[in-house]
Amino acid sequence: MEALGPGDPRSAGTYRLIARLGVGGMGRVYLGRSARGRAVAVKLVHPELLRDPGTRRRFRHEVDAARRVGGAFTAAVLDADTESDAPWVVTAYVPGPGLQDVVETHGPLPEASVLALASGLARALRAVHGLDLIHRDVKPSNVLVTIDGPKLIDFGIARSVDDGLGTRTGGVVGSPGFMSPEQVRGTPLTQASDVFSLGAVLAFAATGRHPFGDGGVHARMFRIATEAPDLGDLAGPVRNLVDRCLAKDPADRPGLDELLAGVLAEPPAGAWLPAAVMAELGRHAAFLLEVEDPADGGEPQPGTPPPPPPAAAPPPAGTSSAGTAPAAPGPATSPAGAPPRRRRRRSRTPAYLGLGAAATAVVVAAGLAFALLQNRNPDGGGRVGTGAASAPITAPAGAVPLDMVGTWEGRTGALDGPDSRVRRLTVRRGAVGDAVAVLHSAEGGFLCEYQGALEQGGPAVRLDMSNSRFFGGPEDCADRVEVSLTMEAGKIRWTGPEPAQSLTLARNHTVPERLRGVWQWGGPEGTEHRTIELTSDDVGTQTVGVAWTGPDGAPCATKALLLSAEKEIVFYAGKPQEYDRCETVGLQKLTPQGNGAARWESLTLGTSGPFRQYQH
Repeated sequence: MEALGPGDPRSAGTYRLIARLGVGGMGRVYLGRSARGRAVAVKLVHPELLRDPGTRRRFRHEVDAARRVGGAFTAAVLDADTESDAPWVVTAYVPGPGLQDVVETHGPLPEASVLALASGLARALRAVHGLDLIHRDVKPSNVLVTIDGPKLIDFGIARSVDDGLGTRTGGVVGSPGFMSPEQVRGTPLTQASDVFSLGAVLAFAATGRHPFGDGGVHARMFRIATEAPDLGDLAGPVRNLVDRCLAKDPADRPGLDELLAGVLAEPPAGAWLPAAVMAELGRHAAFLLEVEDPADGGEPQPGTPPPPPPAAAPPPAGTSSAGTAPAAPGPATSPAGAPPRRRRRRSRTPAYLGLGAAATAVVVAAGLAFALLQNRNPDGGGRVGTGAASAPITAPAGAVPLDMVGTWEGRTGALDGPDSRVRRLTVRRGAVGDAVAVLHSAEGGFLCEYQGALEQGGPAVRLDMSNSRFFGGPEDCADRVEVSLTMEAGKIRWTGPEPAQSLTLARNHTVPERLRGVWQWGGPEGTEHRTIELTSDDVGTQTVGVAWTGPDGAPCATKALLLSAEKEIVFYAGKPQEYDRCETVGLQKLTPQGNGAARWESLTLGTSGPFRQYQH
């Protein structure tokens, strides 16, 4: 990240530009803030490229592709103006390094991290392919590494399946070392081309080197088309996965659905990233909280473009390695060069956004939520890096400590006991005065939802929690409570007007796929008539379908709020509005027992019984 220079614009539309993040062939990327203070990434097209009418068309395509992928898999395109004198696009800012930088700085990733990376990228590509698009440039520098998982970026050369040609104006589209054999040959592409590139990226992450060697562009392209990859002593499930993805014949490569139903079906247990990498991500996030708007005199007009840089000027330090646009047309490939040198570790916190980093970021599917900071807990499992212990993850004074960020769950007493209480607390980054927490607290026949504002920053955090929603009687939920949070042995210690409680980092943010579907009462006929429908929606949402027979035989149904999807599925169902005689079902849990069987219990009703999964 660099300070703005004299020739840099200070705004784009209503977005204030704060610092430079990087430069690519099509444009320069800036850190910006919206009018409401949100950190964003702003990409402006190089003004000298606009002399070519095709530049604006390609930029429109990039923005359109990013918007189409949209939804749960992307850092959304927030705003864009592709028709202004200085075209720009704004997306959510992603404070994470590229996979290329992570591997070059920290070395190869452990097996658990590579499998988590594979699962996230496979889900991201499935979202891309679901729109009949082919990404065509899956490579380490187009993968950002964040606390929440990997993010695939840069849709600048993505094309529809119907337009899957491998050449453009005589050049080969892609990046040497990570292209598929069909890209190398310039033959029509299918979505299997992205699967090959995925395998090459995973091989790089697991071994720390390019699977088809270094050297010149043509040498690497020849090896991709004709030779087996060099995977060294790579073994186990990662080796099997990479071997299958790197099949020369597209027909021999696995489909993404096949991968996600097999080796990548469940997120690996334990930490998603080694401790040293996680600490670096924490420092990135902390640095962002301290970035201030530049102090300058004067307010330039929105979208005022910078003057063109000198033709021979080198790229500024700290920007991406993509370089500036070529002076003359040439093959659409990354520049060739000597084997990559191990980079000196940076003393400042960079923002690491690549060529199209401001264009979009494809996030892991909703079902892929890792125990992100679990490597702080010595009993958390998972493989960690072998280097020296990392520095503690800290945040600026007056802010939420970064090791508290995440979703935490806890329970007091047995679910069917008189003192049972279930809490789910989601903590976000923020400073004093910000809304940083959402709490769901269920006890017996009622559930309270609170929004929490930060009163005091860490390491001991104090929250002012105000009631925003309740199920049951309003008298059961206090209007406002004040609680304190501290970290103890990798858990959050909750202290407030009620008994203290330890909360553990949640691993699952959705119901595991094998448990989704309709579950039905499996006891003797005539004793109960109940069904429970579990979906892929997030924990913390009111999406569990619950149906049963009321006291006089009338049908009762409601949507329950999902509180936990760990070893047990815990949810709270309030009283249906449509029928007064339907009772409040309240706090319940479904405990899977294998082979499509589960045990259901209701604290409020004091009943329990067997359930069977009859529709998956």
